[in-house]
This record gives sequence, structure tokens and C-alpha cells, in this order.
Amino acid sequence: MRVLLVEDKIDFAKIIEAKLNAIPDCEVRWAKSRDSAEATLREEDFDLIIIDRKIPSADGMLDDNAEHGLRVFHVAIEVCEGTPIWFLTGTEDADFPTEINNNHGRREDIHGANSLEPLRMVFWKRQLDEALKRAKDFADEQARLSAIAITNPGAINLSRAEIKNLRIFSRLFGATSLDVTSLGGGLSKARVVKVVARNAAGAPVHTAVAKIGDLAAVRDEHRRYAGEITKLQPGGYPPLTVKIDAGSGAVGGVYYSVVGTEVTSLFDKIASGDPAVRDVPSTIQQIQRPWQEASSVEQVSVGQIRRRFLPDTKLPDIEAELQGIDITAVEAIVVDAARCSQHNDMHALNVLFDNQARGMVIDFNDAGASFAATDPITLELSLIFHKDYAILGTLWPTADQMALWSDVESYVQDCAFADFIRACRKWALEVAGSPEEVIATSYAYGLRQLKYPDTRKELARALIRAAISSLIK
Repeated sequence: MRVLLVEDKIDFAKIIEAKLNAIPDCEVRWAKSRDSAEATLREEDFDLIIIDRKIPSADGMLDDNAEHGLRVFHVAIEVCEGTPIWFLTGTEDADFPTEINNNHGRREDIHGANSLEPLRMVFWKRQLDEALKRAKDFADEQARLSAIAITNPGAINLSRAEIKNLRIFSRLFGATSLDVTSLGGGLSKARVVKVVARNAAGAPVHTAVAKIGDLAAVRDEHRRYAGEITKLQPGGYPPLTVKIDAGSGAVGGVYYSVVGTEVTSLFDKIASGDPAVRDVPSTIQQIQRPWQEASSVEQVSVGQIRRRFLPDTKLPDIEAELQGIDITAVEAIVVDAARCSQHNDMHALNVLFDNQARGMVIDFNDAGASFAATDPITLELSLIFHKDYAILGTLWPTADQMALWSDVESYVQDCAFADFIRACRKWALEVAGSPEEVIATSYAYGLRQLKYPDTRKELARALIRAAISSLIK
């Protein structure tokens, strides 16, 4: 257990440090001022933060003030909100504990022990024995978490906070070990993994797909799941098991239940030549029927569709990559387009299959209002532009074949997964407001690829040119 102790009185700090160091596997980091504490918080990860209110602004200064301790408290919330923070102060103010509780009080299961505990606490220094007893109890719970073994066969570079979040999940199910396997993901910083929690006998007790990332992203995904994904047809998305956004510093996780211990991505199924993949687009279309039934068709410019993929402020960044392609005229063209909710990141690693080959969609950070062709076109083109495209082969399509994109039968010549491409295109044409919306969506998708450093830009330019040629007649 790592503890940050913020205390300017060295004699008192020595007493606390000695008591905490007597706890097995407890490391104490000492800071004696506002500035040194803030610098430490921004550089290191802690399990518990203990703050004196009245401290100097910087080491060696004599300007002790309760505002300095409060500043450290707010910085701690900013950089590691999920970490428990305790005040241990000699500045007694009867209203202070109430103020902290009213403004910042939360009770969370920070140890995965199915027991809620306060994240913020206030102790007076005359209550040192009580504070130390609570610290000992806290350390005991942390030791139980640390005892959960993490098996990481792919050598994923998990941070200390990510490991802790995974252990909290494991303990919620009474597990003694956890297997972690990367499921890849898109271009976001969040990590998508398969986790299998096991009991002492090694038997699986729960399997989940987890998205682990910063707290803002995790909470946003949870909000979108509740607001958009639960409207879809049951069975097409994994049930949410738990959201863990306390106890692991700046990191949170959302965990979705799956059946069995094996999870396969759509990329893997296509690469293996599984003929059943041709049915995946129509299955997802059926899952999304509630979104589609709520759609409305209106006239919009191609530029409006493009802004859903690439905002105006990003256009200067890709100007050189366009290599002279003039997009002015096509952006002004008006098309009929259907507006409705979409997943908005429907690449082939976000479609998974469980032990019973049931498909499900994951990763909901971008779910929300969009144009109806967004998901089918994103799914189709992700096989070419996603960073893992090479597992499907690199011979198809060539730039000349990509130039035929608008004519799907000509485009899929020599494609090993032509039926899947046809099914994606059929889905897009059935839900879009017009065929022109589908083409405009491919144009917007192609433009977005130019902003990434490692995408197939020659193919993106061929796609953009093909779309412009089809839209300007």
C-alpha cells in the first residue's frame, strides 16, 4: 500500500510514518508543503492520501494556511479522484467535516468487498489513534486485493491503477485470480480486455469484456450505455455487470458480461474464413431497429455529414494529405439523409462473439446522434482502414479497385470476404435517407482517415475521389 502523507510538522510526520511503516507492505511518501504535495500527486500513484489542512505553500516557507491544504485536496481530486483522501488536521472547525461531506462526500466499494466506505474523511489530530486504526483496516483490505493473482499471457503493459481496478472487479465475484487478454480496440486511449475471474480451484466464476480508461471516459460510456444502448433489441449488446470508478485513482472500468471464457472478434472470424460472417451486418441492423424506426429524413449538405466525422478545425491538418483534391464543390451538394442514433465507432474489433457464437457490440463512448449510414459504412471500411487490417490480407483492394467503391459488384472483385461487403452495403442503403447519403458517408470516412499518421492514405484518397465523382454528376 502506498500512502502520501502531507504534513509540515516533522515530529508529527515521524510519528505517523513510523506507525504506518509498521503495517506490512506499507510505503509512506512524505510531502511537507502545498507545492511539493501537488508535484508528487501529479507524478506518482497512491492508494491513500492523508493531508494536514494548515501547511506552507512551499518547502521552507513560513506561510502556513488552511487554504494550502485545501488546494492539495482539490488537486488530488483532479488527478486521482477515485483515491481515498483523509484530512488529519489540528485546525479544528466544526463545520469543516460537514462541508467536505456535503461537497465531496461519496461512499463507494473501494476494495471490492461488497461494502461501501467513505472516500473522503476528516480526523482531528487528537483522533490520531482512531485514524491509524482506520488506516490499518484499510491496509488489510488492500492486502486482500493485492493477493489476487493477475495472469497476463499477452504481457499487456498494465498500469498499477489498471491492475487495481481489475482486482476490485475480481474480488466482487469472490475470485482469487484473474486472466486478462487484450481485445485490441480503436484509436482511443482506453484499453479493451477480456477478463476471466477464477476461484481458488481455478474454475471460472465470471467472464467479462472490460473497457478500462480514465474516469471521464468510463463515466461517459456508462451514460451513453444507459441512454442509447439499452434502447436496442435485447441480446445484441452485452449486459452491464458493474462500473468501477472508485478505488483505483484516475482509472475506472466498465465490465460487460459474456457467456463462457472465449471471446472472438469479427476481425478474427473474417480472417478465418467463417462463412457465417455474411449474416453479421443484417444481425446488427436488426439489433439497431429501434434507432432506425426513430429516424427522420432531411436535406443536409455533404459538408454537414463530413463534420460528423471530421470537424472544420481539422481540415487544415489534412490539406497536404489531400494532394490537390478539391472538396469545395462536393461539400455544398445537398442530399437526403436519415438522422438517428448510431454506435459511431462500429469497427470490426468492436463486434465480438462469445462461446455460443452470439454476436454483440461493445465500446459505447461515441454512441449518439448521427446519420443512419454511419455504422454500416464504418463497419465495411474498417476492414481496410483499421490498424489491424493486415490480418485480412493486403492485396485487396488496390487503389484502382477502391476507385470503384460506388459500384459494389465491381469493387468486390477478388475480395475474399465479398459477401460481407455486400451485406454492409445493403444495410447502408436500406437505412439511409438516399444512396447519396451512403456515398457522402464514405467520403467523410475517407477524409477522416487522412488525419491519422498510419492509415492507408493512398486508398483513402481513392475513396474520396470516387465519392466526389459519384456525387458531382
